[in-house]
Amino acid sequence: METKRTTAAHAHKKPSLKESAHNGRSKAHVGEAANHLLHEGKKLANDVYEEGLNKLEDVQDELKGYSDELLKKVQKNPLTSLLIAGGVGFLLSLILKNK
Repeated sequence: METKRTTAAHAHKKPSLKESAHNGRSKAHVGEAANHLLHEGKKLANDVYEEGLNKLEDVQDELKGYSDELLKKVQKNPLTSLLIAGGVGFLLSLILKNK
């Protein structure tokens, strides 16, 4: 029984000064690594955000170009544009009516 007490007492032993210093350095390294990961994560999120904004601007420019081109075609041929729009509307009404 005495060996069990010794083992139990040994398990609750305070860490030595050397062990405490090592644990402190380990915690510091973990903290530094966590800060580094946080910084890298923020940088990556910012890069993804900026890339998304750039792509959005590209799409907006492209849509504006299509819109301007369509407007010019309608102004150049208003009757043809009106007939095409009416035909498309009629076809859509037939398709949606049957559903």
